[in-house]
Amino acid sequence: SSGINAEYGGLAFNVNIAPPWKTLPLMFGMAAFAFEGAGVVIPTECSMKKPHLFNKVLVSVLVAATFMYMAFGVLMYCAFGPETGFSTGQITENLEQFAVHMVDKNFWHFIQVVVRFCLVFGIGMSVSVQLIVVTDIFEKELFKPGRLSQDNLFWKQNVLRSAVTLIGLSLAASGISFGHMVSLTGAFSGTLMQFLFPAACYLKCFKNTLHTAERVGMWIIVVFGTVFGCLATYVTLQEML
Repeated sequence: SSGINAEYGGLAFNVNIAPPWKTLPLMFGMAAFAFEGAGVVIPTECSMKKPHLFNKVLVSVLVAATFMYMAFGVLMYCAFGPETGFSTGQITENLEQFAVHMVDKNFWHFIQVVVRFCLVFGIGMSVSVQLIVVTDIFEKELFKPGRLSQDNLFWKQNVLRSAVTLIGLSLAASGISFGHMVSLTGAFSGTLMQFLFPAACYLKCFKNTLHTAERVGMWIIVVFGTVFGCLATYVTLQEML
């Protein structure tokens, strides 16, 4: 495969212009994870002061997010090449390597710490938002009359949410590659939420009024999501094992 060799600050980088095709399913899983937000679309629209502007806001956010994801990925790969993320899939590893070879090591180590903090903070905040709908449905079913008692409901809810958080922390501390975990989550659950469930529900709800073009479009989404979701899940599990 072709590549570009560059050197900066004593570090040599090789940018592979034609990366292996086996990384495409991993990219699909990560993209599905990055844009996963189907569970908060309706709550966000309902909470807006001007819900009639929701479509414009949604399109603007998606365009801005897509540009930032692409720009960040391209810049990091141009900087670090095939070694981007090393074994764990986190750019912070490259920043640590970069800092070791810089004259002002303290400054770059500080940048690395700031990036790590922002990463943890961003993931923590986004997960709590994305789990609103899930925890709401789960808690309503769990604490409905005839099941668990609603006495001290506030504390029981917080214990349950803390347990979910601890499970997530345990997975994070288990040594699983962050990149692989993101790809697996997106390939499995993200595909279901973004491709299969919406298209299937649309076909079911409007089956008597859909035009042929709309029906074909929905089935294309279902097939696309199924094929790439299964492929990305298989490749990610293969990489992890």
